[in-house]
Amino acid sequence: MKIETLRLVNYRNYLGEHDFQFQQGINVVHGRNAQGKTNLLEAIFLLSRGYAHRLKSLKDAVHFESPGFYLRATTQLMDIHHQIVLKYVKGKKTVQLDGKDGPGREALLKVFPTVLFVPDDLKMIKEGPSRRRAFLDTEIAAFRPGYAAVLREYRNILSQRGALLRDIRYKGTDPHMLSLWDGQLVQAGTRIIRHRMDYLQKLNLKARELHSVLSDDNEKLTLHYISNVLQDKRDLSRLEATYTQRLNEGKGRDLERLTTGIGPHLDDFSITINDRDTRLYGSQGQQRTVAIALILSEIEIFKDIYGTEPVVLLDDVLSELDIRRQQSILSLLRNTQTFITCTDSSFIPEEIPVHTIEIEGGKQI
Repeated sequence: MKIETLRLVNYRNYLGEHDFQFQQGINVVHGRNAQGKTNLLEAIFLLSRGYAHRLKSLKDAVHFESPGFYLRATTQLMDIHHQIVLKYVKGKKTVQLDGKDGPGREALLKVFPTVLFVPDDLKMIKEGPSRRRAFLDTEIAAFRPGYAAVLREYRNILSQRGALLRDIRYKGTDPHMLSLWDGQLVQAGTRIIRHRMDYLQKLNLKARELHSVLSDDNEKLTLHYISNVLQDKRDLSRLEATYTQRLNEGKGRDLERLTTGIGPHLDDFSITINDRDTRLYGSQGQQRTVAIALILSEIEIFKDIYGTEPVVLLDDVLSELDIRRQQSILSLLRNTQTFITCTDSSFIPEEIPVHTIEIEGGKQI
């Protein structure tokens, strides 16, 4: 899998038309801060996913001197070439895949898969469960068609159940009405838990192996899914029945707190190095290495499922690692098309061939 060419027109700080050509292997996008390196990676990700990771609204990506922007990429997957176009003009977004309008996110990812890692992803390690849940959900949605729809369904049912809890307290609605939502909640929630546990099991195996390489076999990484429905993963065969029972047992508490206290919306997964909680005891270098090991593991899982590697986007994530870990990561990525942004590319060893792109003031120089 690779992206061959990219055209940006009035995107972010890229005023006018800008054409880029890329190579298989490692593409280094370098230059001083605030010149447009991250914007370039963001445009690639936007074409792959249909949304931008940093934007609440696409209007924020329009150059201030323009009414809109235009993006176009040519890609190659399994010897088949594709063209993706995304336009945003006067508040309206249009997307084309090979000349056909309106492909969904899953269709885009199928022909142009990407994996993105940005410094903000470190928060997955250091902050609360919501970050880790979001990480799992985002990556599973890229592998499992229909998973995003199940998530939306679950969140909608959860919202409806929350509204009913408030109606029961403040409007005297019959509490037995909760059963109308509980069955649907259990069905959708069970699917989410099974998908997450299955994916985390795969991720644990891959990440442990890769992290061992990055730490010179000195550290053992372990991921463990923490479910507030199942206390023991050996009870997975009884997941739906256990979920129903715990939801029923918690109705009094839910009515008191006006929120649903059981379900995957409250789940988490632990990350330990040598049996110590990385969030609490890991150094910044260890936390960064763990996060990168997780990203590299996604590449391996994708390859196992689809037989090809996704395009890897690393936005200023190697700078704080020691030179040995930097070079270990580069060696692992040398056969994958990878984009790395940095202010100084001197850490890349001469024996690793790279294609360099220097950016200054929203222009390639």
